[in-house]
Amino acid sequence: MYEQFATVYDEMMEEIPYDKWFVKFQEILYEHGITGGHMCELGCGTGEMVRRFAKAGYEVTGIDISPDMLAKASEKTEGMEKISYFEEDMTDFSLHKPADVVLCICDSMNYLLSTEGLTAMFRCIKEALAENGIAILDMKTAYCFQKVLGNQTRVDETEEALMIWDNTYDEETRINEYLLTIFTEDKATGMYARYDECHEQRAYSGDEIKACLKETSLRLVKSWTEDEIRTYFVIER
Repeated sequence: MYEQFATVYDEMMEEIPYDKWFVKFQEILYEHGITGGHMCELGCGTGEMVRRFAKAGYEVTGIDISPDMLAKASEKTEGMEKISYFEEDMTDFSLHKPADVVLCICDSMNYLLSTEGLTAMFRCIKEALAENGIAILDMKTAYCFQKVLGNQTRVDETEEALMIWDNTYDEETRINEYLLTIFTEDKATGMYARYDECHEQRAYSGDEIKACLKETSLRLVKSWTEDEIRTYFVIER
């Protein structure tokens, strides 16, 4: 997963509102009296949020299951202090010290395809959080998969690559399958190489999220949905 995609991820995901998220999350942290400390990002990808929080003075731990994504993140944040990366599964991770903030955004949680996986992740988050720490999470909604992505084909092109997303959404399982076809150009020869990857994400209801949180004794502080496509959650111990 995220092998060849990691090489073109930032180019293809230019619309992701990292700056907007950073400002919003900082506001939430201030509301909870958090102005610094240790932040852990699950599914940190190429390190965009890691970089922003490190610049703001946080000690940051980035966790991702993809070594290719972590390689890009390490390259991007080379020379920055107080950043550590670990290749771990977010359903089975542990930290060297408690986290004041756990972040899991950009629909990383949708990659967990069962409530058992969600519950396992929440248990790890509970163990990772400091006494007064909070977690900020997000998910794509069922509406997003049904009406925006599902059974649609999307084509993205940059100077370096062409990517075709072929989406298929299963209403019964609520799993969206992305078949990615990536073409990258070798500048020396002008030839293109083709790579194929398959990704799956699942939609969850609010009741399912609440049930998983209840099972792990985490408390949902608040949640909100933007543009019907993404729901955010603030959670505390």
